[in-house]
Amino acid sequence: MKIVSQVMRKQIFRAMIIGGLVGLFGVGIFLGILQASTKFSSNDNTEVATKSNNGNSSGEKEKIPTAGGATNGPMLFASQAGVYSNYESASAFVSEHPSLKESAIVEVDGKFYIWTSVVTDESQLVFLKDPATFKKAFTLSGDSCKEATMAELPSVLADKNATKLNFKANSKDSTLPADWQSIGAAASSISTDISIIRLQVLAHYKSKNACLQVKF
Repeated sequence: MKIVSQVMRKQIFRAMIIGGLVGLFGVGIFLGILQASTKFSSNDNTEVATKSNNGNSSGEKEKIPTAGGATNGPMLFASQAGVYSNYESASAFVSEHPSLKESAIVEVDGKFYIWTSVVTDESQLVFLKDPATFKKAFTLSGDSCKEATMAELPSVLADKNATKLNFKANSKDSTLPADWQSIGAAASSISTDISIIRLQVLAHYKSKNACLQVKF
């Protein structure tokens, strides 16, 4: 019995040694694979970063295309009273405030902005107190418009001299939309303030022409 017991102990001891060696060997293989994977990942990241840096070696930022193919247009400034997710809510807010009777609701990317005026120079902005308004800078582009008169509209509205926003002169201009005079006359009946006339004209043509792009 003692001999059998000794033989069993030797076998168990031997199995423990073999098991330990196999375990160490397995851990070694695992660590080697992990280290190699980390090294390859590091090399890939370095390569991507290098390509990115080389692609912008001139120091210029990557240009991201805007919706509708619009590019940077003239800068304009609006006096904004609020923004809503639907036209009904924006319209209800306007009706609750008599001071917004000359305002317009302009839709941009599914949101409805309440603007009280649009100017070409930030210093010309006039703010309301009730409701309080604030500055909203934006660009207007007609680059996506196929009709020449629409494509030219942002430049007309951004003209600091507002030479074509004087609707008193009943003259036709082929570079302007066919209904320019009638829309201008309607805008002028709301107010004689050129910043409000500009807003009303912009709001009208923006609502009728999806190619006119407003970007913030």
